[in-house]
Amino acid sequence: MELSPASARSEWKVGKFREVYYLVGEDTAAKAEAAQALKAALKPDAFNLNEFSEAAPDPQDVISAALTPPMFADRRLVVVKSVKLGAEAKRTIAEYLSDPLPSTTLILFSDDRKPDFRDALCGAAAARQGIVHFKTLKDEEAERLAAELAREAGSTLDREAAKLLIEESGTDTGILKAEMAKILLFTRGRKTIGRDDVLACLGYKKEANPFDFPRILQTRDRAKTLAELERLFADDEDPLALLYKVSHSLNRQLKAKRLKAAGKSENEIFGALRLQPFYDRDYMKWANAVPETTLIAGLKACLELEARLKSETWLDGRVELERLAAAICKAPEKG
Repeated sequence: MELSPASARSEWKVGKFREVYYLVGEDTAAKAEAAQALKAALKPDAFNLNEFSEAAPDPQDVISAALTPPMFADRRLVVVKSVKLGAEAKRTIAEYLSDPLPSTTLILFSDDRKPDFRDALCGAAAARQGIVHFKTLKDEEAERLAAELAREAGSTLDREAAKLLIEESGTDTGILKAEMAKILLFTRGRKTIGRDDVLACLGYKKEANPFDFPRILQTRDRAKTLAELERLFADDEDPLALLYKVSHSLNRQLKAKRLKAAGKSENEIFGALRLQPFYDRDYMKWANAVPETTLIAGLKACLELEARLKSETWLDGRVELERLAAAICKAPEKG
């Protein structure tokens, strides 16, 4: 049995708490919020709260905390923040869950997209009916969330404005709430939030979205990249500002490759680089297609062009940037 985040919160509101909650799914922000909501519902004091934030906590320390009866309270809360528990640690904690202390609530996190019941820890949590699955929001669910945030602030979010926001920001809970916070600050005191308000807060015209340019560039599709540059130039985008976007895009791909080489998961890479799960879903595919040496060469070319544009003022920035983009978008090598 899986619990939805809403079902879990409903239980907490009426004072029902399980021995374990295993938070699974892609929406990292929503999982963190749920853990905070549970903490707020239980209100543990310092004597009845154990939090393990290290990357690889000792499972025996976790179990020792979980087996400690609460002190002058009804429940103890134990939070294990790591999503990188090893197989042995998972088996050890799973053994504890076969006969857990009823007065302890244990929170565990997973970066798996969905429950994997072949995993010992997941199976043990499922046996205790403690799996909470944070599924990626559908567009209509994200629109409802945005509208609810607007209502809580005393405003109404126009349907077209909500659609535009979801199209551009994606459905990640954390990103969506951050964008809505900006919009609500911008429209403070206004009863209705419209499409123009969303556009103003996103900071560009929909017809020529500069956020599309780095996404297209990372695919190394030369024709589409140059066509997008032409559109942006037609909208009077500054070549130097676009050059910074090129450099930033290459630098992020380089960081992504190095994070992957260091053993980081895709979710951790997306979080570190502030990528959007919906719009950047193919990010690692495109980054993997380009060797590190090629990315470093591209970054050097960006620095050289920046120096030339600043010192050789007679240069046509648009032409030079088109040349650079065309060179970057040559057929990707293997590696």
